[in-house]
Amino acid sequence: MDGTLTPARLPMTQEFARRFHAWQSTAKNFIATGSDYAKVEEQLPPEVIQAFTGIYCSMGNVLKAQGKVIYENQFERNEQLLEKLEQYRQNTTYPGKLFSNYIEERIGMINFSVLGRNCPYEERQNYHKWDNEHHERRGIQQELLQLFPQYDVAVGGTISVDITPKGKGKEQIAHHLRKTYPDEKIIFFGDKTFPGGNDYELATALRGLPNTEIVQVSDPNEVLDYLGKIVL
Repeated sequence: MDGTLTPARLPMTQEFARRFHAWQSTAKNFIATGSDYAKVEEQLPPEVIQAFTGIYCSMGNVLKAQGKVIYENQFERNEQLLEKLEQYRQNTTYPGKLFSNYIEERIGMINFSVLGRNCPYEERQNYHKWDNEHHERRGIQQELLQLFPQYDVAVGGTISVDITPKGKGKEQIAHHLRKTYPDEKIIFFGDKTFPGGNDYELATALRGLPNTEIVQVSDPNEVLDYLGKIVL
């Protein structure tokens, strides 16, 4: 969703929604996001949400269709993990202001942001620029993978990391889709399909399946450019 259908944590633009919604009636279409369903409702207009064949939230740990829950996977709390996340927050070297909601427990996963998810957009951009230079999130990711091998950890969005039980990250979406639609071509758009990105596991799982295509994009305009070659 962020960086592919919308700017990071911002609503879908009206122009994108108009053109994307026109395409939705031409094919089965799904969204795969680390965000929970409430954030999907914040960022996407109702007509686009209703037109999705299905919405995979929380790294694929929730699937909803037309407002109904198809399945949910729960996440068992790990106090040692939560204590470690608190330490990252307390010991960060980021020089800017920190905000609340830095450990967000979602269905089937934890989203952790040293900065805090309740930050304004400008602060999100400031942290992202700083992190690109200092690689704080990548360091957190690598250490958590060593300390807690029972989890997968992906650098998510612009300010956070996504933590899921092994095998319960976005890659589970690939297997569920292929099981549901064994013969249809799957085209996946993602802005972070590279190693360490929060789309990488899903992209890798799809590459291991027949009749799939991965489209790496930098922003929503590139999604429209690709879809325009088909129908828009």
